[in-house]
Amino acid sequence: MAEALSNDPTVSSPLWLEYSGLPAYLGQKIKGGAGWPVLKKITELDCAANGFPDTVEIGISELAERSGVAAGAARKALLSLRKLKLVACFLPETDEEVALLKVRVPLPVPLSRDEMLARWPGRLDDLPAHWRYLDPVGGESSDDLDGRDRVLQEVVDLYFNAVGLKMNAFVLDELRLLRQQFPIEQVRKVFRRAQVNEIRSLHWILRELVRARKKDEKKDS
Repeated sequence: MAEALSNDPTVSSPLWLEYSGLPAYLGQKIKGGAGWPVLKKITELDCAANGFPDTVEIGISELAERSGVAAGAARKALLSLRKLKLVACFLPETDEEVALLKVRVPLPVPLSRDEMLARWPGRLDDLPAHWRYLDPVGGESSDDLDGRDRVLQEVVDLYFNAVGLKMNAFVLDELRLLRQQFPIEQVRKVFRRAQVNEIRSLHWILRELVRARKKDEKKDS
């Protein structure tokens, strides 16, 4: 029998998610069955790219293909995951452009840690003390820090000046992702360009930020 190749790339996500009640919950809440595979793929991408939970960048078309669902179903699932406060996301206008996605911490799940351990004895005994997404890093959620985040407040002010006064939890999530993913100097430049040219589109701003970063990466390579 041939031995398995030891250098095959693999993907993984926290095992406890499968025992948290989320798969069945998302199957009930999100029609079409795309909710769980899309969320699972986001956690896999995050675990592969980030030591601690952070933003993932991927086109919706690619996310859909790698999740085994249609692009339209993936976009609808992301909107539902955002509404259920499981994922923060900045979705582009087209499925080929980059989306910003981040699993919320602490992640609201149907079963508590104690309920999972009681319901599935022996299944989760080998997990580390810190459960990714369930336990905030350093004892705080990232949202708890927003009130002390002067850079985020600056981004919000830039948004008000350039785009408009509409503000809700979803817009704040989008601005938070921009603040976390791009240098503030570049964010200032793009928002000011939008203001000068009277472009009142946050989607345009994200597209220009991604384009500027790719341009810088080419210069450095």
